[in-house]
Amino acid sequence: MAGQSTLSPFYRGDTKVFTLSFKDGAGNPIDITGHELWFTMKKAVDDTDANAVLQKQIVFPAGTDSENGTGALTLNSDETGAIEPGVYLYDVQKVIPGSPPVVATLMSGKINILPDITRTDGS
Repeated sequence: MAGQSTLSPFYRGDTKVFTLSFKDGAGNPIDITGHELWFTMKKAVDDTDANAVLQKQIVFPAGTDSENGTGALTLNSDETGAIEPGVYLYDVQKVIPGSPPVVATLMSGKINILPDITRTDGS
């Protein structure tokens, strides 16, 4: 079930890690091996995906973490450094492979990217 949520703000240029845990209705871990996670940030709700400020897709690899229903979405400093400070809309979707694939929005809401003060490229 998707929920509206404001994610913690972070500074432009910082690496941000979102740790995720997937459980069934009884609280048992769901094996997410091979499942995809899609993260999208936009300035406005009517922006197309092609005009998103940031899009990232990851596939949860085989291993103990995925088998135990845990994974992480990491936005590295190069990705966050390319985002202008401001408030953005985001959503996180999980895609279960199949024909057709099953897409579920896990959460959506707002995220604030704070201005950084340290620049090494002269800007």
